Amino acid sequence: MKRLSAKYFVGALLAGLCVFAGCGDDSSDPVSATPGQSYVSSSSDASLPVNLSSSSVVSPVSSSSLLIDPSVSSSSVLVNPGVSSSSAVTPTPTSSAGEIPPGTEFYTFETNPAALGLVPDADGFYDAGDVYKAVPKTSKIAFVLRHSKRSKTNTGKNSPLTPIGIQMAQTLGTKLAGDEPFYYASTDFVRTRETCMNVAIGRGEGEVEVVTWDEGINGSYFLTVPSDTLDALVAKKGGNPRYIAMYAYGEPFPTVANLNVILPTYFHDFFQRGNQFINEVIVANMPSWKRVSVLVSHDMLVAPLIILVSKRTVDLRIYEETNHWVNYISGIAVIVDEAGVVTALPVRGDEVGWMRPRDEVDEGV
Repeated sequence: MKRLSAKYFVGALLAGLCVFAGCGDDSSDPVSATPGQSYVSSSSDASLPVNLSSSSVVSPVSSSSLLIDPSVSSSSVLVNPGVSSSSAVTPTPTSSAGEIPPGTEFYTFETNPAALGLVPDADGFYDAGDVYKAVPKTSKIAFVLRHSKRSKTNTGKNSPLTPIGIQMAQTLGTKLAGDEPFYYASTDFVRTRETCMNVAIGRGEGEVEVVTWDEGINGSYFLTVPSDTLDALVAKKGGNPRYIAMYAYGEPFPTVANLNVILPTYFHDFFQRGNQFINEVIVANMPSWKRVSVLVSHDMLVAPLIILVSKRTVDLRIYEETNHWVNYISGIAVIVDEAGVVTALPVRGDEVGWMRPRDEVDEGV
């Protein structure tokens, strides 16, 4: 990691009393789909999504609040947590490779928050707390974040956050403090669920309901194959992050072991799939959520999203000497104003939006 601030170590010593094992990484564990399952609920809330069967009908979203990319098949859209989809977008590798194609048709949302008076840091990230404070109360926000810190060595699905990870998530919560309740959703992993819980604690919300939404924010969203399939191919050739980054930046895959032939079939078209996520997975569901939502997923989903909304200007090129990768509790903010204009920004919950995996602190848990 570029640097873990010293402030985390003090809180981590206290938080360590509640940690029994390290938290695993994001990509290769099979995910048990339990749509709509929730944890640690202190009260019911009518605004939370209802468990829906695949045959349920969801009220259409007003066209004024949803920008649709006509090239994206609506049959693959997950309209609400708990709704499964049997179809997928057919890869069309016309817009993924090389430089960003000319024209605006590849971006169906805004990426310039000039009206909010926000300026990114030197790395291209916006502080999540600054975004929350700057967005008017008449707008809705969804933060899609990577989970907080987990162990470098324990990659099990059921491993919790480390002490530093607990402190990082709670510190993010203090940046998002306010008197309004948030909506929380995560994948079916302990580390993502605990990230939501600790953000809520930092906000002063106490116990909250965390909805499990594997179908919508699964780490494999950009893949046409299960993440285990990708992992089996590249585990000894640099690992998933290397090739996910190359895909998102439009870099050619290496010819070794025929990767340049096989890997393009493993990924959806980058711009098409990214626009679909913003508009049809996030924006379409925001009317069912509270004004502010915190959705916690994994690096396999979050890194491409950051690269997308920054128009490939943020450096997460782990395959280069910089060795940059998406930091814990970094991600994107999707903002919809009262006129229905959608803006998406790269955000960070920590002091730095990226990390160096080779420099990451091992807490020995």
